[in-house]
Amino acid sequence: MALPETIGAVLTTAQKLKVSTMGNEANTKALLIEPVLLALGWDLSDIDAVEREVKVFDGTFLDYALKVDGVPRLYVEAKGIAENLGDKKFIAQAINYANNDGILWCVLTNGLRYGAYKTNEPVAMDQKLLFEVDLTDDSEPRSQKAKMLGLLSRQAVGTGSLDLFGERVFTDSRLRKALAELAASPPDPFLAAVKERLGHPVVPPDALHRSLVRVLDATAPPSAGTPLSAGQPVKTPVGLPEPPKAQEYDLDSHLGNKSSLIREMWEAIDTYASSLGSDVSRRVRKVYIGYFRGKRSFFTTELQKSRVLVCLSLTRESAQPWKEQVMRDVSKIGHYGMGDVEYSLSTVDQLDELRNLLALAYSNQQ
Repeated sequence: MALPETIGAVLTTAQKLKVSTMGNEANTKALLIEPVLLALGWDLSDIDAVEREVKVFDGTFLDYALKVDGVPRLYVEAKGIAENLGDKKFIAQAINYANNDGILWCVLTNGLRYGAYKTNEPVAMDQKLLFEVDLTDDSEPRSQKAKMLGLLSRQAVGTGSLDLFGERVFTDSRLRKALAELAASPPDPFLAAVKERLGHPVVPPDALHRSLVRVLDATAPPSAGTPLSAGQPVKTPVGLPEPPKAQEYDLDSHLGNKSSLIREMWEAIDTYASSLGSDVSRRVRKVYIGYFRGKRSFFTTELQKSRVLVCLSLTRESAQPWKEQVMRDVSKIGHYGMGDVEYSLSTVDQLDELRNLLALAYSNQQ
């Protein structure tokens, strides 16, 4: 069955599942997801093409590993039809499954929505979303849905079409942003190269600067996954990052159900952070607690059941001494916190070591 027809059949089946309240994950996979995979050219009967229930890094199991020539190229994580795919834990799960296995692409789906993520893109987790297809969206032609889903076909993955599409979206976006930043504050070698190319008559420096801003900044794209209306110019802000303007939560939302050990370690971190300077502020978000020096984040904490994850605004090179057992470079891995170095705090014995890193992160955000 062709993909557009398969989409129609899936929508009919989905309605039955919703009415019968039988939209669990097993039925979602068998009746909604697998027909689409088959229509996309993935041979469900060939273990060299599709492997089910694949054990991944944390001992859990991924729903599908889609392979080309026996090599996994695309991971698919399935949820029940009623699950909210916007849940950050689902997104993190799918991205981390793939990223930790070195798989560039992953898909998160509940049988009706398909989100394709580029797992190693150096952006915030939710911005790794390359595209999303909602089969229930009546405002979009079924042919367009099939076209976008076609990027997940065996042919598109095998020939590199998905990679090229991702490059066009992500790399072009990053390049435009970089050029916009160069335009706003052009280094002398860059200006010299432009002047040489322009030739005569010589353009005065001020005029050249204004022209660069107009030419390179006027068409900067929005973040990945956000559609750009035809002819709509978007400016890329340049300058110090602002603290996130988001809903503030109570500390109890993080501490309320945690053990005394977790609370003690977090309170030690919180006390030390506030002692670093009068310019330190704390912001309590839904999934993490962030600490800022002025307008710049220097670390965040995520309180889990058995540990506190601290994301520091450091690089692997600057976070010294590096302790492989408790530290991880998360610059290319989906994560909740703000920072590129993750420190796993599980005992109070680690606090002195962590304090040194916090002081380093604070000093780096002058």
